[in-house]
Amino acid sequence: MTTPRTAIPARVTLLYTNIGRGHPFYLDGITEALIRSQAISLVRRELDVFELSRGAARLGWRAARWLYRRGSSGGATGVLYRLIRRGNNYNRETPALRLLGRDIRAALREDPSPVILAHPTLVGILRHQPHLIYQHGELVTPDEAVVRGAATVLVPTPEAAEPFRRVGGYAAEQVVVTGLCIEPALIRLAADAYGGRVARYAAAGEPMVGAYFSSGAEPTAHVTRLIAAACSAVLEGGRVILFAQSGGRFARRAARAFARRSIPFATLDSSDLIPTDLPRALIVCHASRREENILTARLFPLFDYFVGPSHERTNWSLGLGLPMFVVGPDIGPFAPLNRRLLLQAGTAAALETPMDAHLLGPRLARLRSRGDLTAMAQAGWGQREINGFARIAAFLVSKYGTI
Repeated sequence: MTTPRTAIPARVTLLYTNIGRGHPFYLDGITEALIRSQAISLVRRELDVFELSRGAARLGWRAARWLYRRGSSGGATGVLYRLIRRGNNYNRETPALRLLGRDIRAALREDPSPVILAHPTLVGILRHQPHLIYQHGELVTPDEAVVRGAATVLVPTPEAAEPFRRVGGYAAEQVVVTGLCIEPALIRLAADAYGGRVARYAAAGEPMVGAYFSSGAEPTAHVTRLIAAACSAVLEGGRVILFAQSGGRFARRAARAFARRSIPFATLDSSDLIPTDLPRALIVCHASRREENILTARLFPLFDYFVGPSHERTNWSLGLGLPMFVVGPDIGPFAPLNRRLLLQAGTAAALETPMDAHLLGPRLARLRSRGDLTAMAQAGWGQREINGFARIAAFLVSKYGTI
């Protein structure tokens, strides 16, 4: 991944959409990796599309954020959301793209620094910007993600790279394969956590601990199935940890469901200590991505499996030896492709229907007793390069240097 230094300024700009968790998560990971490598001075600034945009352009971004939050929960808005997503083509200069990009283009027009972004919309907006770096951290590459015009594309696997070369017209040297992009804090814990997890599977009398995650929008359909699955696991003798937005739908509904079923539970946030004696159900509330990542890392060694939609955390299933149970319905173009990839790899199982969620507890017991959980964990451990963020940090340092 070593490339010649360029003559341009030696600092980079990170440009965030800050809609949902997925795409911003990848830029967060780059920052954390640069901090850990003591190269954070490489970052010139972090920008946000909402801060850069004014007037109608800002209203357009707010509408996109509202549609993401509301459209993910079904109903008429959900139908509209799916229709819009299905028709996305960021390689065309549409009126919507022109409006959303108006102030962003103006702000960066005279900026010679490299710009790193993680959302295909921004590639379409800034395709003529020199030294544009597109981080496509997802395991799969749907059509809408293949946007032309970046100088460099960072991808996790050769399979994810292929559409950029074949359909996007990128030269081989423009597409850099980094390995899976998993939180640097979890990489440090991964080996010990995996060993402890496999040992616990064999200790039949020890209750398993499951981690439950929604997407950033906390869609009602996902929340309903996550809570049903969590209750089923607890009633079968397991323990569960639910990660939810402070004051959000997931936390509120989970607390009501546990109380209604007389399941003892506790709630904590970033200011609380992790209990030494884990309750049967723990609701972990976070107010930001940073808080969520910190709390996740603190509790990660306890995870025996996790449940969630097939979004960016699918990296865990393929790279950390942590079996996943995928909840539906699939939302957006990435989810069904991610789910198919995990099922083919043997690292995950699907909760296809609401009834599947209600029966997760007995299913976990069967999978454990038959050795299937161990097989799922083994299929996702040691098979792939998992230090993608660190390799991206090294790539940036080698290409642009430090101050």
